[in-house]
Amino acid sequence: MTLKPEDFELELPQTWPVGVRELVENHRETLISYQHESRRIDRLGWTDIGVRTNPPVNEYRSGYDTLLARTEELLVGHRLVGYHCTRLTPAEVVRVRRDGLRALSPDLVRERLESLVDAGEMSAMQCRFFLDHSMLHANLANRHGRRTGLVWLCPNRSTLRKGSGVYRLFRSWGGEALYAGFEGDPAAIEVLRLLGQPAIVKCAVPLPTDALHGCRAAQVLSNAVRDQVEHPEPSPSFDWSVKRDLLPTEVLDIITVDEPRFEALTGYRAWAPEHRIR
Repeated sequence: MTLKPEDFELELPQTWPVGVRELVENHRETLISYQHESRRIDRLGWTDIGVRTNPPVNEYRSGYDTLLARTEELLVGHRLVGYHCTRLTPAEVVRVRRDGLRALSPDLVRERLESLVDAGEMSAMQCRFFLDHSMLHANLANRHGRRTGLVWLCPNRSTLRKGSGVYRLFRSWGGEALYAGFEGDPAAIEVLRLLGQPAIVKCAVPLPTDALHGCRAAQVLSNAVRDQVEHPEPSPSFDWSVKRDLLPTEVLDIITVDEPRFEALTGYRAWAPEHRIR
């Protein structure tokens, strides 16, 4: 029997596929014991160099690995929800709903900038300034972090409420590849901060997304015991990159700052003054 694919959120176990929920509940003690034993071994290594170089075997490892493999199998085909923090003009909101969310590329940056010129929201001179700037070329060549060829998503709702981590994505139009390197240029950054409005693009991507990131089964299991285990490994919080354009059917919603849902997700009105986005 083939189960209908479901959209699920990492931090909302009630949304997980039913098979994963049942597996976790039936084997929760094994998961907790594995994590506690891992922490115990780590603590031994703080004072014993021999443990660091030759750590003892975690007696619960085999059981954990079995659960991990089974969880990965159960997640295949289901869609993990992720949030893309950005700043969009009204026309871009329409385009993302219609065409999906495109991975970063030089062509995408050029098209977005030239569309602003066509709409009268940016001068041709300003457009040329950004397109010709060596900092933008360096960012697009991934010299200052890996962005080109990817769509970055946040699968943890809790991260959306950490103003210090996301405010720059909401404050300046164009994404990190464009604003990074210009924040010390008041004139240039002011142009970017006047464009569009803060927006969250809610997406759902089928698992596995690629060979590098797999199904994120380990993060699911860490989330399952985060209330019982301090700092489970791997961390249940992570940034998620997808190496392709996202289809229109994979864009679930676009939530703009003028909607109550934006405040409900981010709590941005209570962020520190230095993190303001409006």
